[in-house]
Amino acid sequence: MPAKSLNSTPSTVVLFGVFEADFRSEELRKNGIKIRVQDLPFRALKLLLSRPNVVITREEFRQTLWPGDVFVDFDLGIRSAIKRLRDALGDSAENPIFIETVDRRGYRWIAPTHIEPAPEVEAGAGLELVDLAAPTRDPTSDSFWNWSWNWKITVMVAAAAFVLGGLGVLSLRLLYRQPTADSIAVLPFANGSGDANTDYLGDGMTESLIGNLVHVPRLKVKSRSSVFRYKGKDVDAQKAGNELGVSKLVSGRVTSHGDNIEISAELIDVRDNTEIWEHHYSGKGAEIVSLQMQIAGDIAGKLRPKLSNSEKQQVTRQGTQSPEAYDLYLKGRYAWNNRTRNELEAASSYFNQAIAKDPGYALAYSGLADVYSVMPNYWGAPSESFPKSNAAARKALELDPTLAHPHAVLGVNETQYDWDFAGGEAEFKKALELDPNDASAHQWYAESLDRIGGRQQEAFAEINRARQLDPQSPVIARELGGILLTAGQYDQSIAVCQKLAADGPAFAIAHDCLGKAYWAKRMYPQVIEEFKTYSQLSGIPEQAGFADALDQGFRSAGWKGALTKAIAFREAQRIKTGYFSAEEIAQLYADLGDKDQAFRWLNIAYQEHDWLLIGLKTFIPLAPLRSDPRFAELVHKVGLPQ
Repeated sequence: MPAKSLNSTPSTVVLFGVFEADFRSEELRKNGIKIRVQDLPFRALKLLLSRPNVVITREEFRQTLWPGDVFVDFDLGIRSAIKRLRDALGDSAENPIFIETVDRRGYRWIAPTHIEPAPEVEAGAGLELVDLAAPTRDPTSDSFWNWSWNWKITVMVAAAAFVLGGLGVLSLRLLYRQPTADSIAVLPFANGSGDANTDYLGDGMTESLIGNLVHVPRLKVKSRSSVFRYKGKDVDAQKAGNELGVSKLVSGRVTSHGDNIEISAELIDVRDNTEIWEHHYSGKGAEIVSLQMQIAGDIAGKLRPKLSNSEKQQVTRQGTQSPEAYDLYLKGRYAWNNRTRNELEAASSYFNQAIAKDPGYALAYSGLADVYSVMPNYWGAPSESFPKSNAAARKALELDPTLAHPHAVLGVNETQYDWDFAGGEAEFKKALELDPNDASAHQWYAESLDRIGGRQQEAFAEINRARQLDPQSPVIARELGGILLTAGQYDQSIAVCQKLAADGPAFAIAHDCLGKAYWAKRMYPQVIEEFKTYSQLSGIPEQAGFADALDQGFRSAGWKGALTKAIAFREAQRIKTGYFSAEEIAQLYADLGDKDQAFRWLNIAYQEHDWLLIGLKTFIPLAPLRSDPRFAELVHKVGLPQ
């Protein structure tokens, strides 16, 4: 590759592991933080990333890194650049993660990557020349760069220039389109009635609009988890938009008076803090579905004035014409998002009532699939909830094959409960094919890849993609902490989760993350303290009893005493409630050093199809068991990829 091709690579960001190579700013970042790397190593990185899994020869490095009139010890210079690059990435020649040395030939990039394409630019507005032979993403292939296709584009553009322009200049409108409102966030609609019992209307309107706007072509829409931290706050629109990294913002208010409902909504340009559009809507409660459709259509029309009829229909679809079913669905989503045992039971009831009102309501089935999928995190045996979740998700897809979310739920279920790893991955890919900007689907896919083991770099790529799509999501950041933990990067995991806890003092699972990371580091007083905080914030009584058992045992007999007390508590809990994860009990026995008991409980977990068994190869407390022949046998029975 000639040097000029590399230097004119399109502005882009390439993600790999916890790193981002930003070709726009010539920066290398780790977990979003810029790290120092010199010019030659960074240019070597660009060359390697432009042709992953291909050997780059020393001669190609020489031509790219040094002009023709420079005379140096090229071999020494190349080795030095690669060594500095490896140092920056924490890589090694002996056990390479990113850069492989190919004896007597050169170097090869071996890690999975994900490329973020350049934003579209208005012709004449700060354009940079782009070498069309440089690599660009082929969206239909697993290979991120398709040289053959770029060559065809180059030929076609050159031919167009000759035919259309003669001796003149090729119009850049062939290459660049006018910028559009490419990113938007819907802030939580305020409750204008002051009645907490109608909170669900504002929340539901917000979520419904988010769901509608994702169907607007070429528009990135921030997810619920990003925007709901602004709920109930007096927010400066421009500041919130800048924090969320969007160009447009929707805000509004819902007021319910008896059988009447009033909704106000406005669309704001974040860049200059100007109001693009504002409107007031009013009607009867029975008209809420048509009001929602009208609002979604009006906003989409302001963002994309030339939507086709089919695109308009997709944007304004509500899934039901029954106001009663829609109202029950909104209540179900409101309860689901509170994510406690009582609220999940309420959500299940609301979704079932919505289905009774409208048996063809696909979104209500999708909501029911969500509830059953997470139930094992709170109570009940996986054998009771996962099959129900699968059935609801498949019914939702039968009713509306265009839905992406049920595929992601099936991806989780087939991986964690059915242990159908190929089938689960196919479902994740289908979900992301239908909605590439679904941050939650990327997060869940990352979690599954991380837990099964052997695909850590892909897990990092997926979680980084989720973070890019939804940078403010605490749940996604928590998942990053878990993946760092699995990768053995304990201090980085702690740093991520400490920041989460500081930014969101009520965010319970940040402390669960910290407890597990301190456990990996054998910092037992901190483990107990974090689990206590987790139990207080989560409000789960069983977690409080577990943390107290650890504390009492540790005070009397150190960590072994803590584990013994905790085991007794969990076994009693299992008898009392009828179910508790046998795999989690096995983890405690494994850390205690009682292998026979650990395997006894792992075999019980296998019989019960315990969803946590997909972490056999990655959960840290199980490490003492992995050299035992019984462990390999269990891994084979579960069917985990070798």
